[in-house]
Amino acid sequence: MKLLSGRTLWSVLTILLLISPAFGQTDTFRQLEDKVYQLNNALKYRESQALLLPVLESTSLSAEDKYQASLLLSYTYKRVLDYPSTLQFLETARQFARQTPRNDQYQAAILAQEAFVYFDIHEYEKSDRIMRAIEKTGFRHIDLENKAKIVMQQAYLLFMRKQYQEAETTYDKAIEWLRASSPCDLPMIYVKKMQLYSAMNQMDKMQEALRHSSTYADSCAIIKYDIYAYSELLTIYKNKNDIEGIAFAAKKLDTLNKIFAQAENIAALHNQKEAMMLKTKDQHLAAQKASHLYLTLLIIGLLIIVGALGVWLYLYRRQKAFMEKEIVRMSAELQSYIIQSKTSSPDLSTTSNINTNLLSERQRQVLDHLVAGLANKEIADKLCVSENTVKYHIKNIYQLFDLKDRKDLFANLNKKVGNHMHLE
Repeated sequence: MKLLSGRTLWSVLTILLLISPAFGQTDTFRQLEDKVYQLNNALKYRESQALLLPVLESTSLSAEDKYQASLLLSYTYKRVLDYPSTLQFLETARQFARQTPRNDQYQAAILAQEAFVYFDIHEYEKSDRIMRAIEKTGFRHIDLENKAKIVMQQAYLLFMRKQYQEAETTYDKAIEWLRASSPCDLPMIYVKKMQLYSAMNQMDKMQEALRHSSTYADSCAIIKYDIYAYSELLTIYKNKNDIEGIAFAAKKLDTLNKIFAQAENIAALHNQKEAMMLKTKDQHLAAQKASHLYLTLLIIGLLIIVGALGVWLYLYRRQKAFMEKEIVRMSAELQSYIIQSKTSSPDLSTTSNINTNLLSERQRQVLDHLVAGLANKEIADKLCVSENTVKYHIKNIYQLFDLKDRKDLFANLNKKVGNHMHLE
């Protein structure tokens, strides 16, 4: 598997979260897979999980993206021998796979991984049933790497039945396929051959298989395979009562286990997973609260606006009704004054017999119509001018005779006009 270089965790994650297509079919996913592989080999399991969990929590990525992330998480947990979590993430991957157009292909890959898990935890019958079902399909949708691993496990079952020659031949076939597809995983077969050669009392071949295993494990920096090999070597020496061999294997194994720190890695992974999931949950809750608060404030704001508009409309209608009543009242009073003026001073019904030298011709015309009781609009229509022009002349007349309005005009016409004008 090619290793990714020159990439930081968050740069890869950022790229993943920003792309819209399913990353499972792009170079970006292959880079992510290589990055996870590299981190796991370096025992950086927490960094590996930190890279993958956000993909599962994302609402923008596809089911295919989440299938791939779940599968890679199962690889990470398998590295620390946490098989329950491995199976859990494989089941999660299965659920997302059902939502993709590549369901058959992905289900086959998941089945192969489950067969490996059950084999590792010594549930051989369950593993064998899955492998036989895959074999019946002609290994359909199974790549060469996983095909080699399935055949390796079948060889081990032959070994358990003491069919040693058939087991050796089958192991060699699996080695050929794995060397072509994933040479870093070859130690798992060579350790199996260590068991086989020990049972056959071929200790030279056993040591040779150990050397092959260590060579590939060290070159690929996979400490898990070294632990696996020396655990098996310790068992072999114990079965043969080889005291020197037991001491050597035990010392080597103790050193490797301290480096690996399996229990601490498992605890750290679970703590990190729970912390990240809790943080995501808290973020969702905070977002929901903020959304609810915004909606509440928006509703309150709208209610205030509606209430204000209602009050304004009520006051407007009330004022309008009051103004209409005032207009009616003032109109009635004006008509009353006009009638009184005509009755008490007939000469005031017209200004034709008045000396209006103080007024212009247009002002005299406006005054005549005012005294006749015409409204501004009516005066404008009579004189063929604008209403504003009429208002202008009326304003000048009021100023000239020191009047406030029409009511004042009719109330004080005799007095004020008589003071400022000479009747003929």
